[in-house]
Amino acid sequence: MFPFRIKLLAICLSLSFASCVNVRESVPGDGQRDTQTKPFQPASTSVHLAFGNPSNASQTDENNYLIVGDGSAFSYNNSRGTINWMSWRTTREDLGDSIPRPDFRPDPRLPGNFKRVGHYDYSGGGYDRGHMVPSADRFANPKLNEETFLMTNIVPQTGALNQFPWEKLESYARSQARRKFEVYQIAGVYGELEVLKNKVVVPARCWKVIAFVQKGRPIDERTRIVAVDMPNSDDIENDGWEKHKTTVRAIEEKTGYDFFSTLPRDLQDKLETRLEISNKRYQE
Repeated sequence: MFPFRIKLLAICLSLSFASCVNVRESVPGDGQRDTQTKPFQPASTSVHLAFGNPSNASQTDENNYLIVGDGSAFSYNNSRGTINWMSWRTTREDLGDSIPRPDFRPDPRLPGNFKRVGHYDYSGGGYDRGHMVPSADRFANPKLNEETFLMTNIVPQTGALNQFPWEKLESYARSQARRKFEVYQIAGVYGELEVLKNKVVVPARCWKVIAFVQKGRPIDERTRIVAVDMPNSDDIENDGWEKHKTTVRAIEEKTGYDFFSTLPRDLQDKLETRLEISNKRYQE
């Protein structure tokens, strides 16, 4: 009886191990090797922090204050009166037909001692109330759409930026969500042009990093990454968003943030140093 139990235990352990490990070795000539084999799963309890917390935001620093909502997660900067960065996921199920536009309003989730920023603080300043999470990314859910009109989701952008290359990239990201990609986005600001109403810093640059993850597939070195860094200027209305492509690593160097921190370091290095030169080609 005892030898039988030993043999049975060995069989169970073997089956258990086989069910957990499924590594595809590189095939000669294909130039690819999977570093992960399981479908991509966010490391955080929030799907909107799927690639980590770029600035190690918490609720102890008013200029790096973490809020995790139903439709996004972000680091808020009370001194600037805007976010540092905003992170969210968009899928096909989030999209839909246009719905009535809510009013802009202050974010009630901020601590009571923070500066209260309202839509009126942008009035007369010459800047658009630029969304980080686009309203159209949340048309399928009116409650989540209202979240996109909280002032924490807004930064001052020139009309030339907000309505042209920035909006074109937003539309492109949604087109990929309609193709059933899970579209993970991180966007933010840095630099300073001026201050509106002694409350809201107008950023010099607006950046965005997008990962297009095929549903049910692992994230690996073949995962498509788009990174852009755009000037908040009045003369870029004729620019395509592609003109402002950069690398993730370049944005990290400008901001001090650490993107994709939940991924293995070697995979981070491959994804972050790669510059997309077309929809399908990259330059190392």
